[in-house]
Amino acid sequence: MNAAGRLLSIYDRLVGGSRANDIAMVNLWAEVFDLPPESQHLEDDVVTCLQAMRSEMELLRTKLFALKVPEELMHPGIVRFRNVASTANINAGWNGLREEISKPENRLIFMWANWALREEDEEDMPDDQLMDLRSELDSLEQGLQDTEMTPYLRNFVQRQVDVIRTALRVYRVQGGKPIEEALHQVAGAYTLEKGRVEAERAAASEPAQGVLARAAAFIDKTAKVADNLDRIRKASDGAWTLATTVGPLLVAYIKS
Repeated sequence: MNAAGRLLSIYDRLVGGSRANDIAMVNLWAEVFDLPPESQHLEDDVVTCLQAMRSEMELLRTKLFALKVPEELMHPGIVRFRNVASTANINAGWNGLREEISKPENRLIFMWANWALREEDEEDMPDDQLMDLRSELDSLEQGLQDTEMTPYLRNFVQRQVDVIRTALRVYRVQGGKPIEEALHQVAGAYTLEKGRVEAERAAASEPAQGVLARAAAFIDKTAKVADNLDRIRKASDGAWTLATTVGPLLVAYIKS
């Protein structure tokens, strides 16, 4: 799926189905983005996804301009979708926005742009695989909270959890790129802080070492998933993949 295809999928999830007219947009967006409705950070998570989606719309416009597409062909769909996705509307009711955004002409821009950009398609992560990664991340974070370790080591692992969680949260909006960027950030942290991390791990308890090993194994697994999503581009780059870049940094921690 490419940028237009992802936006089309989100649009269809927003306007499709039957739901109460008075549902608050924050709850409707939680449904659209597959966010846990009971989360105490729901509003922040929705804002993160909306900002990512509006950024993706600008990316789509840039790609279409590069193809010399006249701006009038992008109307009214992008403008209307961008307006309804404003963070100013997250506490508004669906009944006040539904009529304008549900007009059938809004969908056309995303349909033909999806076709025009078809050569940029990347593999889609299956829903069950995305859910498994999110569940494994939740389990890792719970283990982190339940295990005694130094503040530095806890903070180090938590930072990796947070950056990957955000990337997985916006995956349906922006595809594999945020995951790749998150893993680059993780690789940088393991590289720059290698000496301190290894010293802390050597002095840590066995359960704390186990949490670090689980984190490293999860990061390695995520890198392999990300490689699969964009395997065509990575194949054209030769031997370079995220797994071959990130994996060697983590081997010692996984084996521990």
